[in-house]
Amino acid sequence: MRSPHEHVADRPVGPAAELGPPRKLESAPRIRHAGRFRWMVAGLFALGAASLVAAVALSASTTRVITSGGSWSAWQPADTGLAGAQEIADFVAPYYRATPAEQLAVITAVNLNNPSNPLQVAIPASGSSGSLVPLPASSTIVYNLCGVASKDCSIGVGQPSSNRLLLLRREALELALYTFKYLGSIQSVVAILPPGHTVQGCTGICAKPQEKTTTRPLDIALAFDRAELTPWLSHPLRATLPEDLPPTVSQMPNAPEAELVSIITAHGLFSEQTEQSQAGSTVMTLSPMPPQ
Repeated sequence: MRSPHEHVADRPVGPAAELGPPRKLESAPRIRHAGRFRWMVAGLFALGAASLVAAVALSASTTRVITSGGSWSAWQPADTGLAGAQEIADFVAPYYRATPAEQLAVITAVNLNNPSNPLQVAIPASGSSGSLVPLPASSTIVYNLCGVASKDCSIGVGQPSSNRLLLLRREALELALYTFKYLGSIQSVVAILPPGHTVQGCTGICAKPQEKTTTRPLDIALAFDRAELTPWLSHPLRATLPEDLPPTVSQMPNAPEAELVSIITAHGLFSEQTEQSQAGSTVMTLSPMPPQ
């Protein structure tokens, strides 16, 4: 009987063992762990201290601090491009909490054209088997969600749960909606979630019923396409996601938007893996996961 899989960092994410590793670029050496890349990217920005200060200030807040806005949302970024994406990240991140005192993640808008460490994102080609298509850097925003005060970007506070993964999916969706609404040239958004791992065991008739479970790394990303989210860009954000504080981890499954978040993000879940190309750039390959 097939062994069940549990995503220990957040929630069950389908039969991870059946996914298989993403296809590698030929002759490209593999990076040992994606967490190293995450932490290096996160370190490019001096966000940690500012985010922690914001977390303390916001822990006692009851509503978001709104400084400007328009008809679609109560807030909007002042800049465009990568700077606008980082404004969106800085606005969204502090309101998502792992615990009342701790921010869920620090978010960095990744510079895909960073001369010292360029990043290319490759996804499976539509209607094909095995071939990969790179997302154009000029029309793609990648957000890196990194657990606060964690060397490998995992979430080091609170308890792992399916509720927490759903809250992360809500956060990724909010990032994508703001990005597509206010950064008109962007066609794709990828949110790299904090890393987790699977625990594989055995139920039913097993060769070794007392065999210990094994732990395997699991890195997940959410990918969004502008065309898929266009229907939600034509009416106010509050009709999709309430603009006051997001739900807590425990509140998320019963939040009014929980079902919609689950449906919209179900087909955008990917396992992700990074490797080094022969040209020296970092390549992130995304492999589809079963809808959750």
